Amino acid sequence: MTAEATQTELQKAQNVSGFFRGNVSVIALSGSIRSLGGFVGVYIPLYFVQIGGDPLTLGLSASFASIIQFVALSVGGFLADYYGRRRVIVFAAFYVAFFPLLYAITRDWLVFGILTMLATLGTIANPAVHATVADSISPGRRTMGIAYLQVVSSLPLAVSPLIGGWLIQNYGLDEGFRIACLYAAAFALMSAIPVLVFLRETLRPKVVDPDPSFREILFGSAKFSFGSLQSCLKALMLSYALVMFANGAVAQYYILYASQVAGVAALDWAMVVSLQFVLASVLKIPGGWLCDSFGKRKIMIISLLTTAPAILLFTLSRSLIQLVVAVLLLVAAGVYYAPAYEALQADLTPKSMRGRITALWDMGSAVSAALGAVVGGVTFQLVGPAVPFYVFAAAEIGAALLLAGMVKEPETREI
Repeated sequence: MTAEATQTELQKAQNVSGFFRGNVSVIALSGSIRSLGGFVGVYIPLYFVQIGGDPLTLGLSASFASIIQFVALSVGGFLADYYGRRRVIVFAAFYVAFFPLLYAITRDWLVFGILTMLATLGTIANPAVHATVADSISPGRRTMGIAYLQVVSSLPLAVSPLIGGWLIQNYGLDEGFRIACLYAAAFALMSAIPVLVFLRETLRPKVVDPDPSFREILFGSAKFSFGSLQSCLKALMLSYALVMFANGAVAQYYILYASQVAGVAALDWAMVVSLQFVLASVLKIPGGWLCDSFGKRKIMIISLLTTAPAILLFTLSRSLIQLVVAVLLLVAAGVYYAPAYEALQADLTPKSMRGRITALWDMGSAVSAALGAVVGGVTFQLVGPAVPFYVFAAAEIGAALLLAGMVKEPETREI
């Protein structure tokens, strides 16, 4: 791409970017279309166990997937800051669209696990996506804008799990899951079209002379020294790593706990998940306003401290009603954390470094999630099904203490 063409693209991006316009609306539209098939992810743990896996191999599979994600994110952060955001986003959108088709024809748990690992290579676009969003929203409205984006892009998840639950109830877990995968593949492919046609570049690519080696591309973000970051940003990223460890320990086991311990059917669990997304959609946007008005750090600390008792209520649930109450309390407590974190990290990060900083953030999250998945699998199967959720509570409290002791909001936010 020539310098003149690049400048034209940058001008277009500046003209159309802004709060929920331009690139942000394109990413939201793409995400919402993809979410129409998001019910597949809800039932992957059940299907994995159905075709021969067990909770421990499920955790190990998730752990290996996170390690692959670590490498993909390193490459993605380098590409986003040196070659621009758009191309890697478009590539990943089409890459991940074909995996639901492969899931539909796979009947062996080992092959299925390998496919889920390969699918995580699509996270190569994560640094570019986060950087594009941060580039396209003014600092004063960043949390609010990210909250709007997350709500709109995930809104179909309020109803799509019910579709998956209905398919499984009427066609059985095996056939219902495969039909769901076909629908998910169609929506994933459709979601790639908006980013291909409408997404605009937000960063002038760097002139790299000579061209970087394969090693530099592969480890371009990893060698970007964590130690060189300002202390607030390091503490912020470490706190998020603890949160990802916590979520990695339980992510695969909510549905297994609900079905095996509380005795909840697949369609009933679909209703729980749908209510969860409805409540998240209702609360996330006011939460974004609250964070921008009263401080991101304060709201994040409160959010983390209130998730711990909520997850303990989940482990005490033995009926559908009890599960609904526990899950909705957990959502109400935790929904504010993610947009506030992303906005605060953007406030602390210069635009030219956002791709690599986001990659470091995601890479740390991948390692933490990998460790959490192993801990969750081992404790669920060998110690007790409630133990991963106790680990979650302890890690959330630790993250809150780290935020309270070491993180401060900047007086001047990065644009």
